[in-house]
Order: sequence, then structure tokens, then C-alpha cells
Amino acid sequence: MKIALIGATGFVGTQLLKELLNRGHLVTAIARNTTKLAAQDGLTIQQADIFDVDAAAAIFAGHDVVLSSYNPGWTNPNIEQEFIKGSEAIQAATKKPASNG
Repeated sequence: MKIALIGATGFVGTQLLKELLNRGHLVTAIARNTTKLAAQDGLTIQQADIFDVDAAAAIFAGHDVVLSSYNPGWTNPNIEQEFIKGSEAIQAATKKPASNG
């Protein structure tokens, strides 16, 4: 299965990534800071801003599943509002057809 994983470098995302790769899935790891990710078989690394719905939709295209472990940061004073905004952007991107050009 081809899976897009948002938040692949976070507390939950790192564990999801490990399990998905161990199970033989092809994973596109999506993160704000991709320097935390090491190249490995079955892994595509993609830096992205999940608030950019068009860019996220383009990344999600061709994937069977989109998993989100998005977290705006535990020390973020606006964590609740940004989590809601991010979740809404991710949902919108999954529903939007990717641009053909």
C-alpha cells in the first residue's frame, strides 16, 4: 500500500513510520523539517506546509491512504487553533483533486 504520513518526525509519527516500513508499505513521509529523516527502502521524503491545500493535494495524489500525526508543537501557545486549522487543511487536501499541470 502507498501511504502518505503527515508529521513523520514527531513523537507519534516516528513510530507510525517505523511500523509502516516494517510492514512493507511504501511511505511518503511528510514533515516540516525533513533533516530528521534518513533515507531508507520504501521511503520517500517530502517537505511540505500542510496549510497549503493545493501543494498537499499534489503530494497526496496517487496514495492509497493519508495518515496524519500532525501536531503544531507542544510549546505553541496557539496549539488548539492551529491543530484545528491544520486538520481542516489536511481534510480539504484529501478531497481536492490534484492539479494536472
